[in-house]
Amino acid sequence: MTASLSAIGGPRSRTRKAILDAAMGVLGTNPNASLGDVAAAADVGRSTLHRYFAERTDLLRALALHVHELSKSAIERAEPNCGPPVEALRRVVECQLDLGPIASFIYCDSSIVRDEELTAELDTGDELIVEVLDRVATQGTAGPPGWPRLVFWALLDAGHDAARQGAPRVQVVDAIMASLTQGTINPNQS
Repeated sequence: MTASLSAIGGPRSRTRKAILDAAMGVLGTNPNASLGDVAAAADVGRSTLHRYFAERTDLLRALALHVHELSKSAIERAEPNCGPPVEALRRVVECQLDLGPIASFIYCDSSIVRDEELTAELDTGDELIVEVLDRVATQGTAGPPGWPRLVFWALLDAGHDAARQGAPRVQVVDAIMASLTQGTINPNQS
């Protein structure tokens, strides 16, 4: 596994983090962006980027782990075990939505999905989301095992798309919450 950012000290850590943060923004908006685009956004030369990440797959692997850590930290900060379940779920939705579309990219990119070890690592860490979804559920969940978790992440992906198209954040969060808590979208709205 790649060392965490905190395990690498000093300027090297800051440069690595700058590259990963730039990659989040660049690849989140343009999954086909070049490493040169990422280097420019990080304000480093392409040769510097290659010293940290020799290949695109190395960058994507590190980016996936970086985003996964950010997601887990955001879940913890949202305190999903505190307060009324619907309020806790809203905080979780908001914190994950704030990560932006990079999360969808990470969990769908073919080079990441093919890496079984990495995929297994990325498939952990959202247990608190599942717990809060279970607390919100008032009736038995229809669908196969794990359905609420899959729906949560699918709605988040839809929320990123809506936000990218200009929908106000509060409207996106409200729509995700309505879908999660009411189970359907109002057929009278278009």
